[in-house]
Amino acid sequence: MMRKFRLDNETKKILKFFSIFFGMIFGMCMLLVIFTVLARNSWKSGLALEVQHVLDSYPEAQYTVGKYLELDSTLSTSTAVYSLLKKDDRKNQKYYGIIVRIPSILGPVPAVFVYNENTGVRFAGYAIDNGKASDTVDKQISNSVMNYWENMIPKIISKTNSN
Repeated sequence: MMRKFRLDNETKKILKFFSIFFGMIFGMCMLLVIFTVLARNSWKSGLALEVQHVLDSYPEAQYTVGKYLELDSTLSTSTAVYSLLKKDDRKNQKYYGIIVRIPSILGPVPAVFVYNENTGVRFAGYAIDNGKASDTVDKQISNSVMNYWENMIPKIISKTNSN
């Protein structure tokens, strides 16, 4: 004969309390996930505006920021890659705008690079508002740090979904 499993009132109250508690925690976690997914597009468009702002003052050529390119790398937390359209480019080459968070003594600094397979990597500028701060940042970031990132850009581009 099979014995029925019965819960006394005290056990029922404890189970109900923990069910409600963990249900609330699960609900809050789901809200965080939803808000994170919804904010991602805003984050991408905000970075695109920053890259465009830097490229608007770039002396060598006029670029327009295109679509965001997903990175299949752990660098995606500190790097964003966008396709670029170069004005008056008759060869239809691929150009990329890369914004990278570079560590410095002043804290992380967003640097923008332009990349093309034929011309290589070129530093476009810093995505910071104040021109005086840009001079200070230039003095704080060493050439070896900039060389490191210039060497990393082709590797980063190879991990985008554009290839």
